Amino acid sequence: MGLMHKDFHSGNIVNPTLTLCQITDFGLCKPVTENDPEIIYGVIPYVAPETLSRGEYTQASDIYSFGMVMLEVLTSYPPYYNIPHDANLVMDICKGLKPEIKCEIPQLLKELMEKCWNFDPLNRPTAYELTYQLSETAKQVKIENKSNKNFIQFDPNEMHPEAIYTSRPITMTGLIPMPECNTFNSRQQFFSIPDNIIVDDEENETQGMEFEFNSLGIN
Repeated sequence: MGLMHKDFHSGNIVNPTLTLCQITDFGLCKPVTENDPEIIYGVIPYVAPETLSRGEYTQASDIYSFGMVMLEVLTSYPPYYNIPHDANLVMDICKGLKPEIKCEIPQLLKELMEKCWNFDPLNRPTAYELTYQLSETAKQVKIENKSNKNFIQFDPNEMHPEAIYTSRPITMTGLIPMPECNTFNSRQQFFSIPDNIIVDDEENETQGMEFEFNSLGIN
């Protein structure tokens, strides 16, 4: 459509149902060709750095705002909720400040959200890319939910009566003795090098050692 909302934040989104969101307050909505750098209006945490620094509104600026809405939806925390929304915050955002992510969120959504926050507007996803990636994520969620419906829940009644999942002394009574492992450590007590070996040169040393190893049955 070639439009910019220019005041996109969570306060301008309504939820008629749990599965449907609608954007409201299009009072500042303008075509992308109309831009007035002298007038900056909005909620500071949701305003893109290029808008705060140069008064530049683009569709990419709305994408930045969408990323902040994603943060609030996924974590329940509004961006920069614990600091003053003043000139210092504006300066910090223009220097590249990003909001803190207060909890773990799915990696795919986290990466998409952080792309929306990219300091360079050209590196943010387009509205089309956002729609596609969110649709693909929704498909994956539906597939996983469908798979989970077929998941067979564990039945404790199927547990073997002698399957014990508590710590206890482990006894080996009644079991066939395990054969002793034939390791080097178990045989090294029989290994000795006579003190009367005379080594004339490197070749004699090698031959002497080979003789001793062979006589001890060590390959």
